[in-house]
Amino acid sequence: MSPLKTTVIALCLLAACDQTPSIVVEDNLPADDPRQQALVLSECAIYFAAVTKIEADGGAVAGNPTKDCPVEARARAADINPMVSVPPVTPGYPQTLYQRMIARGIPAAMATDISKSKAFWDLVAQRDSAYANF
Repeated sequence: MSPLKTTVIALCLLAACDQTPSIVVEDNLPADDPRQQALVLSECAIYFAAVTKIEADGGAVAGNPTKDCPVEARARAADINPMVSVPPVTPGYPQTLYQRMIARGIPAAMATDISKSKAFWDLVAQRDSAYANF
């Protein structure tokens, strides 16, 4: 088989594989810690709300934003509508969360709107609080 054919086949196989990054658990919190579980549920609720909004707007979801998310996160409310007055996305966890949304298949424009939402900043505050009490 020619090197070109091998390369094309390899690229097709990679494209067919699910490239969605897994939900990131916080390294400093034990996996069974209720705060860890609450953070995962809150982040996943944002992904489920985004998918619902994309589909309601007639769009197609790229990737699998809800991969590895617990099903119960679907039932949690997440207000992902942009607020009027919001802080800018800063380096650290807010920037990491923003980048993770895009990596999981949330369109960049929607991720920008979500980064201005109550759900986003509630999750940032929830994480900060979990670490403050650790």
